[in-house]
Amino acid sequence: MWFVYVGVGLALLVATGLYTRRRLSEALRLLGARERTVRIVRWAMLWLLFAYPLLIIGAVVLSVALGRETLLRFDGLVASVLLAMPFIWAVLVVAQSTVWLVVIDLVHLATRRRHARRRAIAVLAAIGVFAIYTPLRILAERGDVRVRTHLVGPGNLDATPFRIAFVADIQQDVFTDGDDARAVYATINAAKPDLVLSGGDWINTGPDHIAGAAEAAGTLASRLGTFSVRGDHEHFAYPDRERSVGEIERALTAHGVTMLANQVRTFEHAGKRIAIAFLNYNYIIRATPAQVEALVGQLAGADYRIAVTHQLDRKLAALLEGKVHLVLAAHTHGGQVNPVVGVVHVPLARLESPYIDGSYTLGATTVIVTAGVGMSVVPVRYAAPGSLELIELRL
Repeated sequence: MWFVYVGVGLALLVATGLYTRRRLSEALRLLGARERTVRIVRWAMLWLLFAYPLLIIGAVVLSVALGRETLLRFDGLVASVLLAMPFIWAVLVVAQSTVWLVVIDLVHLATRRRHARRRAIAVLAAIGVFAIYTPLRILAERGDVRVRTHLVGPGNLDATPFRIAFVADIQQDVFTDGDDARAVYATINAAKPDLVLSGGDWINTGPDHIAGAAEAAGTLASRLGTFSVRGDHEHFAYPDRERSVGEIERALTAHGVTMLANQVRTFEHAGKRIAIAFLNYNYIIRATPAQVEALVGQLAGADYRIAVTHQLDRKLAALLEGKVHLVLAAHTHGGQVNPVVGVVHVPLARLESPYIDGSYTLGATTVIVTAGVGMSVVPVRYAAPGSLELIELRL
């Protein structure tokens, strides 16, 4: 499914990019720009919109053809600043401008094309507003991580709560480095949780940050330890996915973090038993309905039943609804890049799941989806601040 989204996204990028390029060129000419300036703008748009994805595709194909142990990557600081950041800026400007450019064109047709100069000014204004607003919003929210407290459970509000810290999608790399991760973990430690749970994605890509991510994760402190499911990115250190998962799990284990796949753990609190199913559910490997049913069956008899998963889509939600009390999920980054459609920011994550960020109620089941901390594919978050979840379970 991920490849379908990528394919559709690239097709839309080509269509909207060429459309915006044409409208911008026409507007510049009509307002008196020199032909040389127009040519520079047209070539610059081609570079900004298409160079980065073509380089990524070429790097993957070349790496596979050469049988490289790791994929050629462009996620370093220099490559990100020169390629990835200009690319996502250009894509967002185009995506957000397109709706307005279409409206401007429709108005122009409705007025029988009598106000070409006004149309040109409107085109430049639409593109200019988003060209300025987008980076300012990104910079203003850079590093924002919300700390949210959730009160769940059927018990006495005056009773001592069982405190769970839920964190995910740190995706350690050059932009979310060890110091950033340790700062996040210090916030969790200050809450003195009984248990730390993770939705996975400890690294971004490649093997460079495995050791550092595990070392930073080892600073997490709680009474009962830290337990994690596998995320997508646990499989992205090497082309050999089993090697990726194996190295990350061993590194985390060496620093006191337990990564589980389709397993159950139980914990005791105030005479009550809390059972937690750790589902292996991500883009790479998804637990089957039979596996989910079997794991949920192992929770039977517990006073409180929890499921932890990296991804949560409609299918998995339907399998868990009413069978567990609490579902903890991650993966979405709150959308990570939420463009303006008209005048409202819309999370693109809605394309794959209705559970994007925050708390949801499915009958007797509470769902909490964390927006995570780090970044994937492009090194920015746009109208999608991160989050940590502190859960007070009253039994």
